[in-house]
Order: sequence, then structure tokens, then C-alpha cells
Amino acid sequence: MRLNDNISICASLILLAGVVLTLPQNMQDLVGFPETEEVESDKNKEGRQPIYAPVICAENELYYPGDQKDDWICDCRPAFLYHPTTDACWPAYRKGPCSQGEYLVLKSTSVIPVCVRNPCFGDNLVVWNAKCVQLGTTEPCALFSRRHPSAKALGVNATTLAVSCLDLALENRFGEAPAPTTVKCLPGSKRNVDNKCG
Repeated sequence: MRLNDNISICASLILLAGVVLTLPQNMQDLVGFPETEEVESDKNKEGRQPIYAPVICAENELYYPGDQKDDWICDCRPAFLYHPTTDACWPAYRKGPCSQGEYLVLKSTSVIPVCVRNPCFGDNLVVWNAKCVQLGTTEPCALFSRRHPSAKALGVNATTLAVSCLDLALENRFGEAPAPTTVKCLPGSKRNVDNKCG
């Protein structure tokens, strides 16, 4: 071997040793993470909407997409409450499984609905602005609708389970329905009661 070859090999080894010594001692330092965190279970739900399947699900239930691609689960319709004692879904602020003169509500401190006295003494009647008013009517929301141009009716908000003026589901003049909004697990649902909203 010639002297120049030996010098080249030694120089290469010294350079390689310098590169190796500058690498991180802990290989975890070489791992990168995405900037936005993705929820793996939500990927399979994209574009999948709850469906009405009376052959599969019980009364007042819809068939919701689960965490896996072919996973579906029956659960209460929006604004309906799962009542474990009767193992059924009932509309909020209605008599449901309650005694005469009561309606079913979900208190903010609980996941189990309870029967409370209905001050209006009639199924489908709720207190709105200090008066007893029938759910589903537009008259109580007329003043609100004059200030806000969309049509509204008195109903139970599916997300908050509070009685309020809700937008009526009307198609616009171009025939396009508004894009549906999805909530991972509605309050009062079976999954919420069973703590399976993960």
C-alpha cells in the first residue's frame, strides 16, 4: 500500500468517527411528530352519517358509524334521552316513561335522565318566556325570527338539550341542504350513559 492511500484511509476514518460522534446519543431525537394530532378513530367516520334502520335499531334510535370502517352502533336520535331503567330512548321534555304530569330531562350534573314535574301539565308543552308553549310551534320564535332571517321553531337543541328556537331544516332556493354537523357523542345517548364516547 502506498503512503497516500494510507493517509486517505486514515483521514476517511477520522472524518467518519467525527460524524458518528456528532449523531444524537438517543435515537428518539431523530423521531418527528405531526404538527396536528389526528384522532385515529375519527378517520373511519369521515363521510359516514347516521341512518334510520328500523329493522336493526329499536324505536327512536339511529344507526351511527362506529370507530372501525364496518362498525355501526344503534343509539338514541338527537334530542332523545337513553333511559337505562326501560332500556329505551325517549324524547327530552316529553312524558316518555314518566308518571302523569312529569317529563323526562337530563340535568347538567348527570348522565342519567330523570322525571321531573312538568309545570305546564301537558305532554309536549314547555315553559318558554314564562308561558306554556307547545314544542314544534313557530309562533314563540316569531320575534326572534324577525331579527334573524331564518325560519325557527321551538324545540330541544340536540347538543345542549335545552329548549330553544331552532332553525327549521329547509332547503335553500338552489336545492342544497346545509351540511350536517356531527357531534361525537350527544348528551343523553346510550354511549354517553355507558361512558363509551371515546
